[in-house]
Amino acid sequence: MISSTVYNEIAAEPTVLVALVVEQATDEGFCVDVGAGRWAVMGLVTFVPKAALDTCVRRVDTQTLTNANTMLFKILATPER
Repeated sequence: MISSTVYNEIAAEPTVLVALVVEQATDEGFCVDVGAGRWAVMGLVTFVPKAALDTCVRRVDTQTLTNANTMLFKILATPER
């Protein structure tokens, strides 16, 4: 899942933030429902070169992207113990 964050919109930045999408998860922890029985695991965000992306497999609605971005901010705001 590629999140539509401000970071990803920077034209000069060579990478985008992505999250693993799985078919079996729950809304506990850092997972976000992206529909069709799939979940974005926001705790497993990584960087991918923009040049490596060539096909859009599926799109999600604005609310789903908002939920994913909100979860990213929650992760960033959670202090390490």
